[in-house]
Amino acid sequence: MTDLEILNIDSKSSKIYRNLNNEELLIINEFFRAKGFRKIHLEVAMLGKSLQILHCVFFPDPCYELPIFGTDLVVNSNNISAAIVDLSPVGKHLPDSLISQMRSLQVPKFNEHRKLPEWGFIFSPYVCFIRPVDFLEEKLFLKLIDQYLSLLLSFLVRVGSDEINSLDTMDRLNYQKRYCSNQKRNDKTRGILTKFFGASWADEYINKILFDC
Repeated sequence: MTDLEILNIDSKSSKIYRNLNNEELLIINEFFRAKGFRKIHLEVAMLGKSLQILHCVFFPDPCYELPIFGTDLVVNSNNISAAIVDLSPVGKHLPDSLISQMRSLQVPKFNEHRKLPEWGFIFSPYVCFIRPVDFLEEKLFLKLIDQYLSLLLSFLVRVGSDEINSLDTMDRLNYQKRYCSNQKRNDKTRGILTKFFGASWADEYINKILFDC
């Protein structure tokens, strides 16, 4: 990636720890930015020994016609119970040249596909949301994440930038806002954070750390 740099955040948000009734929650956040991306967010959350979550989103600079790369992995008792990856559009649809490449992706035939939430219309038709049934499927899904990310970075090389006040830039920003506002409807995330830190803290974390726009 070009011009990759660390985004400095409040130290209170980079490492968050809470112990509630002998149940421990640890959250670690890292932020970066680079050419074409206003924010790259990596989050790891661990709830005791029972639950681990990897959350990763690449938010594009709206001046570039780039999709939003996102992947989440939820691990229960050392097994991945939920895995999702997508290049989500920041317009009515993905760029035509990217669609042709998405169609050519080598997507394995996973056995258990999971149902998208009600707000899942923000994802592309090529979103992959599954529960791996064994270690082989877990490895195949991790390789699939690499394919999506490699596709995004190869597409970045060919994309120019628009003026910051252009109609295309404004339209892409509005679609990012739409993406973020719908992601905030994830009740499972809000529920865990509210349990440990309270409703107001959970809202602030979701609005300012996870899905600010």
